[in-house]
Amino acid sequence: MRFKILLLLIVFMVSSFSVFSQEQKPVDPIDWKELIPFLVDISGWEAKDEAEGKSLNIGGYKISQAERNYVSGNKELRIQVVDGSYLPMIYASIKMAMEFEMDTGEEYQKKITVKVYSGVEQYHREDKEAAVIILIADRFLLRLEGRSIEDPAELRAIAETLDLDGIAGLAN
Repeated sequence: MRFKILLLLIVFMVSSFSVFSQEQKPVDPIDWKELIPFLVDISGWEAKDEAEGKSLNIGGYKISQAERNYVSGNKELRIQVVDGSYLPMIYASIKMAMEFEMDTGEEYQKKITVKVYSGVEQYHREDKEAAVIILIADRFLLRLEGRSIEDPAELRAIAETLDLDGIAGLAN
């Protein structure tokens, strides 16, 4: 049974990859320093450090990313913005994840919408680890990862406060 599910996921991922690759042509990513201003202070959270970023070139595939870490009591939060340069391999897994929902006693994954942008919410109940991943303008990924999170809605609420339209505007 697991083999059938794995095979189905692989087929879906390959088809998603080929469909998306026809939609956009790769571009050079913006400089990671342009992503830093979107990693703002979060109400009720303390930034652990300054935002950091980097640009990567892996075999001709270029991406830029910036991230910042926060704490609130015993809770931890990491926010990351990635410019995937319209590279199909960057988006295939998130697009596949947006079509896959599950709910078990241990964890769940579901499709979400934050403002007008589609994404995925994942939560591991026992570990209280949550992730919200949002695809912005078919180019940028916004990822919020939290530890010691009682309710993943908290991450969605934080994402709502961020300038997602400003990130989308960078695609122009």
